Amino acid sequence: MMATLTDEELVMRCKAELPTNTRSYEILVQRYMNRVYSIVYRVVYNREEAEDITQEVFVKVYNGIKKFEQQASFSSWLYRIATNSALDALDRMKRQRSNVLSFSNRGQKQEREEEVDPLAQQVSPESGPEEKSIQRELRECIHRVLKKLDREQARILVLRDFEDMSYDEITVLLTSSLSAVKMRIHRARLAFQDMFGQFCGSVYSAISVVPGNNAKGKARGKKG
Repeated sequence: MMATLTDEELVMRCKAELPTNTRSYEILVQRYMNRVYSIVYRVVYNREEAEDITQEVFVKVYNGIKKFEQQASFSSWLYRIATNSALDALDRMKRQRSNVLSFSNRGQKQEREEEVDPLAQQVSPESGPEEKSIQRELRECIHRVLKKLDREQARILVLRDFEDMSYDEITVLLTSSLSAVKMRIHRARLAFQDMFGQFCGSVYSAISVVPGNNAKGKARGKKG
């Protein structure tokens, strides 16, 4: 029966019952674990790192839920923690380049992990070897560009173009106006397109894919 409770009801139970009773918290974790992992993985592009960060996210939720004022939805609060944690990790990766896998090693790792890669799930099973190779290179290029982007630009692109959050959801998450959010997304997409052209020219010539314009559109068949 508890699994049918709303997020708000579960949060209220957590506030009243933690740390003695963790059942409501565990339901929230089960409800959002895959989505949080998806957000984190698309930023850090590393399975082990994404798993660790996802665990860290839910530890932060556990420690902070009693102070959560519920002015926004629980999911918005959770996604804010997830994106910030993933971008913090990306910043660490920028400072510790020796810990970042080479493109060739990442390609080999990707072949072993396609069953858990959220982006790989978008590739049609009927795709030929050449198309699959292009898709893998595309994912590597997107990750490379995210590492180069300004932190806030990367964050808003992950929310809008990778996780398909609505403008309204993002305005709540960022506590900003709709017009301001649209302008920030527009500027972030322009910055992404510019860097994508610089770092991923060979992929761009093979398949024109960039966030908001073509990136998720052609890869997913999504419009807008």
